[in-house]
Amino acid sequence: MRWLLYAMNFLAFFAISMVNTQMIPFLSKLGYTVVQRGYILAANAVVAIVGQFLFGYLCDRFQRVKVFFLAAYLLLTASSFAMFLVEHQTFWYHLFTVALMGGMVKVIMGLDETWMLEVDQENYGRLRASGALGLTIGSPIAGFLVHRFHYTSILISLGIVSVILCWLIIKAKDADKKKGERIKMESVQQLLKNRGYLLLVFIYLLVYMIGTADQYVVIDKMLDIGGNSTAVGIKWALQSFMEVPLFLFSAKILARFQTKTLLYFGTLMYGIKFLLYGISFQPWMIILTAALQLVTLPIIMLTSKVLIKEITPEKLFSSAQMFAMAVFIGVSGLITPLITSYLSKAFGYDWTLYIVAAFSIIPLLLIFYYVHHFQKQKTEKKAG
Repeated sequence: MRWLLYAMNFLAFFAISMVNTQMIPFLSKLGYTVVQRGYILAANAVVAIVGQFLFGYLCDRFQRVKVFFLAAYLLLTASSFAMFLVEHQTFWYHLFTVALMGGMVKVIMGLDETWMLEVDQENYGRLRASGALGLTIGSPIAGFLVHRFHYTSILISLGIVSVILCWLIIKAKDADKKKGERIKMESVQQLLKNRGYLLLVFIYLLVYMIGTADQYVVIDKMLDIGGNSTAVGIKWALQSFMEVPLFLFSAKILARFQTKTLLYFGTLMYGIKFLLYGISFQPWMIILTAALQLVTLPIIMLTSKVLIKEITPEKLFSSAQMFAMAVFIGVSGLITPLITSYLSKAFGYDWTLYIVAAFSIIPLLLIFYYVHHFQKQKTEKKAG
């Protein structure tokens, strides 16, 4: 019953987009300063890092994914209701509820990827595309509901979607977990001795820090120059929709282009994207620039899996992927909102975006070093 997986993926990401894309506009509406929002959003990453390890361990320990996916989604729903129902400044309350909600978003995305790969690896690209479509449709609907009615309308919609989604999750086929997939201490120790792997993780951490700024400082600037919840929703919708072609044709793209070339290109386009964000002075200009998502995040995601697989022994591949994702997604989510919030306060949104764009030079130089040092060594070993 493959349609269950498509429907489940679509609705899960639809629900995520409704609450996640309206988080910053909601906090801004309540009057939190850019620095306060930075601390609140950084707390997301703490929950995401702990949650990914905890839920990953539980999935491996009990050889189940479905039940923990459902648990994470219920936590997301409960924390979303708790967050949106309190419409006045209560810093510690929103720190906790936003952190739990945002952290569960990352946990659900990670569990979804594991689940879909193990249940139907052959159609993984199409399944990811159905999730991207959910993101595409959910964000503008949420923006419209907030603009036309109230944040309560999001919660009513979320409640209806959640009833259907929970039924789909219960009916869907569970992943066939294999023992030995969880991160073991000896595996981490071996990975930490692999200098090529560590450099690669550091490169992707820097690139993900750039990409993460798209979720925070770009939205802050958009609201500052006259954007509203509807405009933010359209921006997220276009951005999500532009990921679909890359996921659908990922195998052909990876077969046609060298992975290192794609990594160079994706990182360079991130720099150009943020330069264009910086010079934008109307919300519609930011929305159009968001279309460059086509050649940024999906390329970075695809190349990370390939390059990590190349640099690590086969027996450590699962551990290498899990550890890397926790670092460059979790840590970037922790650091970026704090740094960009202080930069925005000191220099303004435009110069912060220019700084982020210039920052892309550092991972580009490190990619050059990695390609000409570690990949060259690997080629020489194979030739020998």
